[in-house]
Amino acid sequence: MGAGRVAAIMVLALLAACSTPVGTSYMQMSVSLPPLKAGEGRVFFYTPSVRFGGDVQPAIKLNGVIVGFAIASGFFFVDRPAGRYEATGVTAADGRLDFPLAAGETRYIRATPPSAFSVNAVHFLLVPAPEGQADMTGLVYSGIRAPQ
Repeated sequence: MGAGRVAAIMVLALLAACSTPVGTSYMQMSVSLPPLKAGEGRVFFYTPSVRFGGDVQPAIKLNGVIVGFAIASGFFFVDRPAGRYEATGVTAADGRLDFPLAAGETRYIRATPPSAFSVNAVHFLLVPAPEGQADMTGLVYSGIRAPQ
């Protein structure tokens, strides 16, 4: 294998390592999450691992307020009062997701960031709880949450 090819592989490995959050896994954190306050629900935003473009980490807004970032292989959560919410990114090209949140309810939103082969936009998908929990088993808490 040529020196150029080895160098290219090392650079790709380094980039992949840099784009993956390090910290507490969802499985570890799920057993010690704080209880919801009366009248509130919880929203998990998660971003599966991406093959290309993991260094793009667009902001995620909930009702116009930045609550975190779509970080590959990461998740975060916010607790909010029951009501209607809209998840968006920060650009006009970003997707939008409108959803209700009931008191005591937990919602799971997959936030797929742009890749090297797609439009520079984040896309949102509300997934059923069992699917969201299964998707998040290999993810790590991104540690990026807006102040409450």
